[in-house]
Amino acid sequence: MHNFVPLFKGEMQRLVKYKILQIAFVVTLLWLAVLFLIGEDSVAQFVPLFIFMDATMMTVMLVGANLFYEKQENTLKTLLITPSGFAALMTSKFLSAIVLAFQSTAVISLFAYFLFDVTVSFGWLFMGVALITFMHTALGFLFTVFVKDFTGLLALLILYMFVFAFPSIFYALGVFGESAEVWLMFSPTHASLLLIEFAYGLDVRTVLLPIGAVYLLVVGVALIKWVVVPKYVETAVKE
Repeated sequence: MHNFVPLFKGEMQRLVKYKILQIAFVVTLLWLAVLFLIGEDSVAQFVPLFIFMDATMMTVMLVGANLFYEKQENTLKTLLITPSGFAALMTSKFLSAIVLAFQSTAVISLFAYFLFDVTVSFGWLFMGVALITFMHTALGFLFTVFVKDFTGLLALLILYMFVFAFPSIFYALGVFGESAEVWLMFSPTHASLLLIEFAYGLDVRTVLLPIGAVYLLVVGVALIKWVVVPKYVETAVKE
């Protein structure tokens, strides 16, 4: 992990340079505006969904955008041959994505906590968001290395939302019955939603929490080992 700090600092600077940090903050402000519009009675139900969307869908999209900018500027190969080590490079990328997710999580949660008295356990929330962002950062890498442009990334993300995210959202809104949750646990998005809902004190079957957490960790590590690392190197070499 040699020179990790300069690498992480560089990642954060690129997030500002590519305006990804600024865009994420604007999206957070939009979530806050929606909270005002839906009214105090429904805020407690919708805040976990907003955090969920931000830590999953927005993470994939912003990670992909960052990688596409790096491709355009031909910086992948430069980063790969730095003397800092590949492990430090990848760790800095994942940690910067988690910090980006923490920004939105902190703003939305504090807003809901102080203005609408929404119950939240910040410790569980940030641990859950870190794990969710870790897995979806790996997924963002996966999508990006298999598409040619940002349009392709959006197409894959929309497909992912229809197959995985929307069923979990519908379940949270009461469209599906409890029997559907057995099948939804095969979805990484549902495991993510359970962790967030638990942090907000919603009714969650606690037996599913460790299952969901382990599932996200295993999927994230598997993607990194067998897809992200080899494909990232392959992409850098082709530049």
